[in-house]
Amino acid sequence: MSWKPLFNGTDLTGWRLRQRKNSRPSRWVVQNGLLENTGSGVDLITEETFGDCALKLEYMMPANSNSGVYLRGRYEIQMLDSYGKTYNNPAMNGALYRVKAPDVEVTRPAWNWQTLDILMFKHELTVRLNGVLIHDRVPLTGPTGSNWLWNDNGLTGPHFLQGDHGPVKFRNMWAMRL
Repeated sequence: MSWKPLFNGTDLTGWRLRQRKNSRPSRWVVQNGLLENTGSGVDLITEETFGDCALKLEYMMPANSNSGVYLRGRYEIQMLDSYGKTYNNPAMNGALYRVKAPDVEVTRPAWNWQTLDILMFKHELTVRLNGVLIHDRVPLTGPTGSNWLWNDNGLTGPHFLQGDHGPVKFRNMWAMRL
């Protein structure tokens, strides 16, 4: 087992755009070694599928922006400029969207790089945000949110970056099959 880069820093090799009826245009660009969604557009999906795996990535977003990473095409970890804000439902940065809030709030302010370290094994999810454990072996009982690729609780699928909300930048994206 070894880490494999998901983004090469120069182009979209290994990724494809999500095609949907009435899709918005792509807002994804690669510049200065960063993968950037510049505005509301389409999702970006890995060409590879993953089962049990670890995923690492860094992201940065401007004030009031919103995005997410979908694991196996079904389970969203929310990326949101939620620093200093409170929420009545699990929708803040690092949340397992609409299912579980982070155990501790460690979100950084807008325009700061943040790190996600994710471990998916069978139907359990463990997540560190900025080096702090925020989800520990959370059971995955079904898809989260409503943007999923499949409405089942499958054990494999591609990961995707949400592109239909706001601007976000990514770098240092890696995956390891377990």
